[in-house]
Amino acid sequence: MTDIEKTKRDSPLFIASLEKGVRLLEAFDEGHRRLGLNDLVDLTGLNKSAVQRFLHTWEALGYLAKDAVTKQFRLTPKVMSLSYNFLRGERLVEIATPFLLDARERTGNSVYLGTLYDTSIIYLIRLPKRLLLLEGTLPGRRVPAFCGGRAFLSCLDDGEVLDILKRSDRTAITPHTITDIDENMREIAKVRKKGFCISGQEQLAGEIAVSAPVLDMRGTPRAAVYISARIAEWPPERVEAELAPIALETAGMIRAQL
Repeated sequence: MTDIEKTKRDSPLFIASLEKGVRLLEAFDEGHRRLGLNDLVDLTGLNKSAVQRFLHTWEALGYLAKDAVTKQFRLTPKVMSLSYNFLRGERLVEIATPFLLDARERTGNSVYLGTLYDTSIIYLIRLPKRLLLLEGTLPGRRVPAFCGGRAFLSCLDDGEVLDILKRSDRTAITPHTITDIDENMREIAKVRKKGFCISGQEQLAGEIAVSAPVLDMRGTPRAAVYISARIAEWPPERVEAELAPIALETAGMIRAQL
């Protein structure tokens, strides 16, 4: 939780019951697609009576559906309308899409656009090289910023970066994931000098990615452009020589339109 969010939660205007209801909805994540009453009590820490009321309300509003046999709940397509309204109204997404499509065409590799939220990078656009897994095409995926957001973090001051790193769950995703705070700070310092980040197999074995920050005209980081490739075909030297300039160029073209 950011300091701003904490301050807002301490306000008398903050509705704690609404927060609890949203907490229940957010329990339906990648690893919990279908959940029963007791599951949600365990995951949210709310008492059973409160969970029952929230479930009934979300179901009545159309955001949850209940299986008549298993009694488990799942999210409904209505949830997608919220994501659509955000993406359709986000000028950054509108501006970036054609440039990202061009980058994918030029490189023959997957191209993403991600932005920072708290300690995570959330992908707003995902353009895979080819459809391998459905989840590889879906926007909204969150990855840890400490290992997937160094291009964005490089545009923040050290105090902000340290705060994010300390609040992050820095569990290693692969044997190559850099989890140490000091080592992460050194990597971010390298990104500041070069203007781009190359990360090898930190999130997925066999994958290498280059990313470049997208700044607005005031110099505020808004997002990062990612180009990912198979490390067997794209060693770091080739990525730096061929993909990094395209990532930087794409980020620059997006910035020029913001």
